[in-house]
Order: sequence, then C-alpha cells, then structure tokens
Amino acid sequence: MFRTDKIRRSLVLLVALVALLAGCGETETQEVRREAPAVPVILGETQTRRVELTLEQVGTLEASQDVTLRAESEGRVTAISFQEGRAVERGALLVQLDSERIEAAILSLRARLTELEARLDNQLRTLERNRPLLERNLISRLQFDNLETEIAETRAQIEGVQANLAQERIRLAETRIRAPFAGVVGARTLAVGDYLRTGDPVVSLVDLDPLEISFQVPEALKPKLSLDQGVSLRVAAYPQQVFQGTISFIAPRVDITTRTFQVKAQIANAERLLSPGMFARVEVITDVFEQALTVPWESVIRTEDDTYVYTVEENLARRVPVRLGRITGEWAQVLEGDLAPGAPVILEGKFAARDGQRVAPRNAPPRP
Repeated sequence: MFRTDKIRRSLVLLVALVALLAGCGETETQEVRREAPAVPVILGETQTRRVELTLEQVGTLEASQDVTLRAESEGRVTAISFQEGRAVERGALLVQLDSERIEAAILSLRARLTELEARLDNQLRTLERNRPLLERNLISRLQFDNLETEIAETRAQIEGVQANLAQERIRLAETRIRAPFAGVVGARTLAVGDYLRTGDPVVSLVDLDPLEISFQVPEALKPKLSLDQGVSLRVAAYPQQVFQGTISFIAPRVDITTRTFQVKAQIANAERLLSPGMFARVEVITDVFEQALTVPWESVIRTEDDTYVYTVEENLARRVPVRLGRITGEWAQVLEGDLAPGAPVILEGKFAARDGQRVAPRNAPPRP
C-alpha cells in the first residue's frame, strides 16, 4: 500500500514537471516569434500620369496610286524623257512616239478646212446677193434652192473635216505619253527605236506620298475610331523612327467571320523613306486617361490566380489585389485596387514579404 502511494505521487510530480516545461517552451517560442527580424525591403510609390491606351496592328504599306502606263497607239519610240527611279510631276512627258505622219495629216486637214471655210463664206455672200433677185423674180426659185443646197453640203464637209482633225489631234496626243499624276517612275525597259503596239507597257509610275496601310480592328473598338484620327507607324528599316498618318477609311460593315472591320490610313512620306510592300506596325490611340494611377512594374506580383502588390503601413506589409490596364517596362496602370497616389509599394523584397509581416523599409535610390 505504501509502495503504491509512492508511485502515484511520483507520477503526479512527473506530469506537473512536463506541463511546466511545455509552458516554458511555448513562452519561449512566442518570444522568439515576436523578436523575429523585420524583412528588409526597398520602396517605390504610386504615381498619377497621363496614360494612353493604344491599339497595335500590323499591315503592309501600299501606294495610293500605282499604275503601269501603256501605249494607246502604235508607233516607234523617238525620245525617252525620264530617268528611272526619279520623281516626275503630273503631266510630265515621259516617252515620245513617232508623230510625223499624224502631224502631216493634221496640216492637210487644216488646209482643207481653210479651203472649205472660204468656200462657205463665198457661198453665203452669193446667197445674200441673190435673195433680192428672187424677190423680184429675176432668178428662179430652183437656182436659189441650189445655192442653199451647196451651202449645206459645204457645211457638212466642214464638220467632217473638223471631226477628222479632232481625231488626229487625239492620235497626236497619244504619241506623247505623260505622267497622269506626280510620282516616281520605275525601271526603264525601252530604248529609242523600239516599236510599240497599242497596249504595250511603257513604264510604271508610283505615288509615294502619301502611302496607305490597311489593317483590321476588333468590332468592340469601332466607337473609338474616326476619320482623320492620327496613327503612328514603325518599320524594321527605321526602328527608331516613328511615322505619322491619319485614318482615311473605316469600313461600314463588320466581317462576320473575324468580327473585325477594315481601316485604312494614309502615311506621310515626303522624304520617301518608306516604300510600298514594307511590313509595318501601326498604333492608334483608343483611350486617354489624364490622371491614371500607376505603380512601378517592379512592384507587381502576378500568379495564375491573382495580381497584387504590397504596400506598407506602420512598417507592416499589406497585400493589395489590383487589376491592371496598360503595362510598360517601367510602370503599370491600376484600374482597380485600394491604393492612393503616393502610397509606398515594395519593389525589392516583395517575394519575402507576407501580409501583416513587419518590414524594414528604405526608399529606392533615384533613377539616373
């Protein structure tokens, strides 16, 4: 009996000792946790700025006018007045075909026309002299009618000669191949002495200023575009240069297959740096936010399920979910998020921080 009581007292003391040691361990753990060092972080801050949302599309540059001039009549080439690859003005003479026969025919028709006009003038004077004689019955009515008939025949001959003369003048104009618009001529493939038949190619002519680009736009953005709205364009040949243009056409219908509509823009090319056929990237501003809230891009954490930043309040990290708009290499636009302008956000140390964790912040050094 005495032995049993002794064992019982020993067990009670052991349980008490274990409980005492457990309590001491928990206290020590809490003290260690409270004394854990703060996470060092570097801070940036939110800012407001003007943000432009842009639509970026691709397309191929085309000439607004691009034609191959062809011979409109047959003839031998007597002169070539252009230099390949050079600019020409509208109406400039490019190629001259042999026109001697046509010019001779025109001279002959002019002489014939002069003769007929003189004859008609004489016939009209004769008619007027005979009119009083007819009234006094000194000539017959038949003689007077014959005079009028001769006048009508002469007039018909004059009209025929005038028609032939006009036709020959058209043929003469066709021997002078001129530029229908200002542009740049293509490669020369002719030589003096070549014989051209009607429809044979003579030379190409391209209008390089302005050029045109066509691209597709999602139907949801149609209210954002208008005629004469500005566009920007870049090409690989000049990666640091931005070319400007304006929207010249907006398709009235949406393609039901792609749910897009066609837009064309004219691009100024006074220096002729751009060429038809170049692949280009075009940008159109669709929205402007004058006082948009932005955070440094370094502060953003993106996962499959969430996008957030850490701000700091009283040296404690606070996780703030955000919805972003436009993103650049330096900043991101905040469309939704519990942030105010000038709020501190963690740039470095963001992956070590946790919501509610104590941090040791310092400001980021100024950018050079």
